[in-house]
Amino acid sequence: MAFSRCLGHVPHGRTRNYTMHVRPVGYPNTALVCGSKECCEPGLIWLEDFEADAYRNGERIFMAFTTTMKMKAES
Repeated sequence: MAFSRCLGHVPHGRTRNYTMHVRPVGYPNTALVCGSKECCEPGLIWLEDFEADAYRNGERIFMAFTTTMKMKAES
C-alpha cells in the first residue's frame, strides 16, 4: 500500500519495500503531508514494486496505508 513521507523521512518498511516515489497532485502545495509523526512537510507518494509498475502503466490513484495518513486543509 502506498505511503506518504517527505524526502527527509524516507520509509524503511519492515514488511514492505518502497522502491519509487512520485509527486502528488499540486506538489509541493498539496494536502498530502509527511507521515512521520513530528513532520509537517509536503509528502511524496511512496510505492511498492507492484504499484510502481501500475504507475508506469498509467495508474494514478493508490490505496493509502491509512494508519500513517494526515490531512492538511486549505487556509
